[in-house]
Amino acid sequence: MNLKRTMHSYIAAICLISFIAIIFNLQPASAKTITTSSSKNNIYSNIDHYLQTCTKHARIPALSINIVNKNEVLFSGNYGQCQSSDTPFLLGSVSKSFTAVCIMQLVEQQKIDLSAPISTYLPNAFDGDRIKVSQLLNHTSGLGEHQTLKDYKIINKQGIHNYANVNYSLLGEIIETVSGTSYSSYISTNLLEPLALTHTAATMDESMKNGLIDGYTNYWGIPIKTAHKYPPSKNCWITVPAGYLSASTNDLGKYLQMYLNNGNGILSEKSIHTMFYGDTVSVEDDIPYRYGYGWSEIKAPLSEPVLRHSGLIETGTSCIFILPERDLALAITANVNDYFVTNEMMDTLGWGVVLMLLDSTPNEIAANAYVRNHLWIDLIMLVILLIAVLPFCFLHRYVPKSKCRKIFPNMLLIIPLHLLLPIFILLLVPIFFKTPLWVAKAFVPDIFITIAASSALLFINGLIKCVLCILYSAKAKTGEL
Repeated sequence: MNLKRTMHSYIAAICLISFIAIIFNLQPASAKTITTSSSKNNIYSNIDHYLQTCTKHARIPALSINIVNKNEVLFSGNYGQCQSSDTPFLLGSVSKSFTAVCIMQLVEQQKIDLSAPISTYLPNAFDGDRIKVSQLLNHTSGLGEHQTLKDYKIINKQGIHNYANVNYSLLGEIIETVSGTSYSSYISTNLLEPLALTHTAATMDESMKNGLIDGYTNYWGIPIKTAHKYPPSKNCWITVPAGYLSASTNDLGKYLQMYLNNGNGILSEKSIHTMFYGDTVSVEDDIPYRYGYGWSEIKAPLSEPVLRHSGLIETGTSCIFILPERDLALAITANVNDYFVTNEMMDTLGWGVVLMLLDSTPNEIAANAYVRNHLWIDLIMLVILLIAVLPFCFLHRYVPKSKCRKIFPNMLLIIPLHLLLPIFILLLVPIFFKTPLWVAKAFVPDIFITIAASSALLFINGLIKCVLCILYSAKAKTGEL
């Protein structure tokens, strides 16, 4: 096949795919009816307009929000595919605050001592004599970010905040050991039922019965419906206590009211204060927030402090906020994971609502921001893929040049392009983002597919060239060429 025609066809196909992706992503998101407790204040109609616009611009398939004070729901809105505030979403790390509540309940019952080593409750825990329960709660145990219950150990300096899901996986194990029942049974009996959280669950079966919304994962700018990756065992990176509770925003509103009402019979006011402020640690020197027990406190540059925790899984994001000086709280959930674009916009959107409640101006999401940002990312991935594909297009030119008796010089040319370069591409994510490839596969699958396919193509092309070198060198020696 003519090389120029091949390249023209390849580029045309890429352009067509990009055009389809852009058109797909320009489809509008629909806004649903909101309910408010009062018509006196226009702030909630402004929030609704802001969310309608941002949801459409961020290409979020479904979003739900609930804003409450101590006694009532002030605002609830559902956008895109979400039809009801009773529709459950998977929460991601917002689940950690629920787990922290369960631990504090057992502390109040004197069944757990925060200052005790975890070996007191988990005798077989690795490094258990060196890790305190409190250190699991605020991520100062020294455990690694990507460790699980089957491979955890202290690798970081203790007392320094290093966010790790395994901390809360271990807390789940402690809850089960101390209570003598499963995590799901304990949380249902001691938290969900007393607060009448009828659309919150700690198992996949219950989540599905409650009407768990479909999840989406982004591939090259296109949200694709994806099966939820619920953890099949306790040895997964993200376990239920660390990130796989499901809840509706209506239930999250009730849950947040528990905090606003000083525990509401679930916890004491002292325990809540401990979770928020009692044992907080600085997250990073240049980031003005501190992490407590399942909650972060953010101050500057805000006009007043805000408590917050966000959540992310492979098919969705969520965030909860408490404005303690105003006795307000809000929960926002979405059913898509788009790590570099939509997730950032969800963060902007959530903080935008908070800023409006603080009488400030929210950050807007531009109408073309989604497409523009994805085109840049897709362009980078396209370049990487082209680097891998182009050697195949020129392979027919390589064959005549391989008709030589000397294999070694040809091999020296093959190694940089077809061995070192594929290795470098595979190491891009681990080196620059400090993230294992198995995490990238789950949370940025389009990038993983691109780098894996590109590396494989370069390596395969190198093998073909090596075989050609050997064959033609052998023929040259026998005089067949």
